[in-house]
Amino acid sequence: MNHADHLSAARGYIELEMFSEAWEEIEALPPQEKVSPVVLDCRLRILTALSQWDLGEQVAATLAHAGEKEKKTVARFHHARARGLWQSGQHADSRSEFRKAVEAWVDVRKEFSADDLKSLFAD
Repeated sequence: MNHADHLSAARGYIELEMFSEAWEEIEALPPQEKVSPVVLDCRLRILTALSQWDLGEQVAATLAHAGEKEKKTVARFHHARARGLWQSGQHADSRSEFRKAVEAWVDVRKEFSADDLKSLFAD
């Protein structure tokens, strides 16, 4: 299997929500390709789905200045993290994550639910 096939397989597994398999496909890539924005975008999508916030934060920071597609993934990571923090009662941290989401990609606001907006303006 060549490198493009591994990346294509990883994307397919992500769409099927088979995150372990997607991660394995990415791990099969050569080291220099594992740090490309396209591959890091896949990694961040996996980490978001698995609520792996610490590692995801590192990947998001790396992608923060990448292309538009990657910025959307970064915004969605912060949005998902904000929701989790709000649900666990960490409201100040949640608001910070919502702000990071908007800073990464302003149109992520269109994906905010009514509950998200309430949490932003709650006391």
